[in-house]
Amino acid sequence: MISTDYIYSFISQLNFKDISVFIFFVILISLILKIFRALINWLSKKFPSKRMFVFAWVPITHFILYFGGLFISFYIIFQPSRELLIGFIVSGFLSLGLAAKDASTSIMAGFFLLTDKPFQIGDRITFQEHYGEILEIGLHSVKLLTLDKSVVTIPNNRFLTDSVKSNSAGDVEMMTSVDVHVPAEADLYKIKKILHHQAEINQYVDTKNKIIIVSKELLAGNGVVYFLMTLKCLLKDARLEKAFQTDFLLSVNKKFKINGIRGLNSI
Repeated sequence: MISTDYIYSFISQLNFKDISVFIFFVILISLILKIFRALINWLSKKFPSKRMFVFAWVPITHFILYFGGLFISFYIIFQPSRELLIGFIVSGFLSLGLAAKDASTSIMAGFFLLTDKPFQIGDRITFQEHYGEILEIGLHSVKLLTLDKSVVTIPNNRFLTDSVKSNSAGDVEMMTSVDVHVPAEADLYKIKKILHHQAEINQYVDTKNKIIIVSKELLAGNGVVYFLMTLKCLLKDARLEKAFQTDFLLSVNKKFKINGIRGLNSI
């Protein structure tokens, strides 16, 4: 615990000028962080192929700028004694742990996410029923942008106990898949050829990598047998996933009609 003598001595030395300067630095640090975020967004758009490399530095840089800036400003302006500084740090951690167990657990989990890096900003992840792109990794929570443009906030401590799947794993490119349902009597070889060709000519697909098509026989609820054709390919950019799926299914549906194959929703 901090001695009351140190506390009284510190409070007695406070003055309006020092407090005003400290508040000014807090506002300045907040502005710097906003400028930093704007710069990161600009760089990610200017150099899209380097986006994941740029995003990888955001959480740790944000942490250093915020907490490092506050600590240095406090130390330079108020010049607390060594004993008082150590006492404040220790008491702060103890109070945080006792008063807000869940919050402190999330903060500790935030440190683990920054060091272990199971995913990073810009990654596409699947967490329980949520799927989308990581917008922000904070000390308390992770913000996830879903494909329907909803922002989901997940406490960091959830990632300590529940599994998470990273679809892009820190790369700009990402493996994706599209399911196509076809009748059992359809010509599967012809359908496979159509799917492969439409993927090859699609503008979003990295054709340097192998395009895979897997088929599976399934039984519908009404007892009708049909086939599930799954196409797997690598996208040039993970953010193009929804655009690719829409464009691919529309082109495949058009080819199906031309070749007399029943529609995608006819099962």
